[in-house]
Amino acid sequence: MASYNQIGFDILEILKNNQISDDADISMEHILYHIDNQRALWLSNELNKSGRSIDPHLIQDLGCLEIVEVDAAECCSVAIDCIALRTKKKIPPFIELHDRVAITYVGNVNKLSTSFSLVSQAKVPLMMHNKFTSNDIYAVVLNDYIYIVTKNPMLQGIEWINVRGVIANPKDLLDFRCDVEGTPCFSYEDEYPINNRMIPYIKDKVLQQFGMSLQMPKDNDGNSKDNISKE
Repeated sequence: MASYNQIGFDILEILKNNQISDDADISMEHILYHIDNQRALWLSNELNKSGRSIDPHLIQDLGCLEIVEVDAAECCSVAIDCIALRTKKKIPPFIELHDRVAITYVGNVNKLSTSFSLVSQAKVPLMMHNKFTSNDIYAVVLNDYIYIVTKNPMLQGIEWINVRGVIANPKDLLDFRCDVEGTPCFSYEDEYPINNRMIPYIKDKVLQQFGMSLQMPKDNDGNSKDNISKE
């Protein structure tokens, strides 16, 4: 798997070799910006196709997220004396799917635990007033936070949760820490969260933004399975 920097430097070298860029013309940040945009666009299209599962290589881990108690109203001048639990830190945007965001796990920091149920805000009252579901633990994404909702007494005292999924922009995890030593959850030298087969296509799309294109191989089998001919 290629790293974030490797993909970016490959594109920069192609631009330089074709006399399209020098160090003063196009910055690495500019190239990485286009890489992220093309990745997000491709993932949104792919993951919204019927029956597509999420490749584990696409999933990123936000580490341990601290949980705090807040007033459920969360308005500057209004308090309703109802305590809610939510992440202390805002979460980054995830890839948007037709019916949900591409979050694959919200649960205890013990990653072998059963995940909480990720639901929309509108479903929470129905779940909480149903005697069969009121003790389940629900996670709701609201205002860039994750809220934890339940009547289950086991949730009392929870301090940390873990969240994983397909982040829209991998660089958003540079400010998240994945261990007690403060290691970032993502760095420019980490494997870029994309399928290897899509890297050439992303490079080509980025190069097109600068007025050139790679000579891409064709799928001569005439199907939709990405069977690339080596001829």
